[in-house]
Amino acid sequence: MSKIQYIIPVILTIFISCNNKVQTEIPDSRTQIINASEINKKIKKGEDITYKNATIMGDIDFTRSNDANIVTANLIKHNVNSSIVFYDCTFKGKITAEKQNENFKTISNFNKSVSFINCTFQDTLNFTSSYFKGLVNFSNSMFQKFVNFKSAIFGLQGMFFNKTHFVKDAKFNLMHVAGNCDFSDAVFDNNILFQLSEFDNPVFFNAVKFSQNANFTKIKFNDDVFFNYSEFYKTIQFNTSVFRGRTEFIKSHFNLISEFKNCLFYSNIKFSDAEIYGIFTFENSIFYISDPNNFKTNISKKSDYILKGTIVLSKKEKR
Repeated sequence: MSKIQYIIPVILTIFISCNNKVQTEIPDSRTQIINASEINKKIKKGEDITYKNATIMGDIDFTRSNDANIVTANLIKHNVNSSIVFYDCTFKGKITAEKQNENFKTISNFNKSVSFINCTFQDTLNFTSSYFKGLVNFSNSMFQKFVNFKSAIFGLQGMFFNKTHFVKDAKFNLMHVAGNCDFSDAVFDNNILFQLSEFDNPVFFNAVKFSQNANFTKIKFNDDVFFNYSEFYKTIQFNTSVFRGRTEFIKSHFNLISEFKNCLFYSNIKFSDAEIYGIFTFENSIFYISDPNNFKTNISKKSDYILKGTIVLSKKEKR
């Protein structure tokens, strides 16, 4: 009887030790491990997708739905009819919504909301030429590899990338965003491209950190745009862009080369208490209301504040 009393605690100790070992081996401390093939099956069937506190192993492919249309001889469009919600998840593999080979291109239409909140992406994301009918939310997420939303179209419910962190390069060029666009408190460690995009509603880039080059050239801001408290550490370019609504860069920091050449500013512009170092230029830009001579910026002694060729229409009207 005494031997049994000694054996039982030993067995319990071994069981608890093994159980703890299994728990610590779960990747990223997520409570579930999900194979991407399970998600791909739901995409194919058009079933709703919801996961929380999970690690996703393998590649997710949105170009596998059963609902596909041949748009042209070399373009196939897949309709993703699933609503998509991932919360606090880690993705080990690639996420793909566009494919292209020598013969044809495949793109994806998302007919319901798409949410990846507080997620970590350890491989690439490719949403090139995707159309998002519903809400798109990537808030509080980290992107450790290249991200591509080139030529994506976002509907009236908008896109939300606030408090995101981009470790590698990201492309958001040639987009059309019908709803609000929010990148507030985002961090870009590498180059970011928004060139030739169009925004129909307010755009928020408040308190964003741009560590490398940022390209916002040839953009149409059709409503208000806010870059208050943002930091630009390398070259920032807004050349040949159109600002139709209120534009604010209040208390932002410009640290190297900042270009606003050949721009059109239709409404009130505020650069109050912005810190300017290096080269800052409004060359050949047109201001309909505000005057760049009166922006109340803090310009360092070694900086070049260039207004060559600027036109302030409000001054001409007063004359």
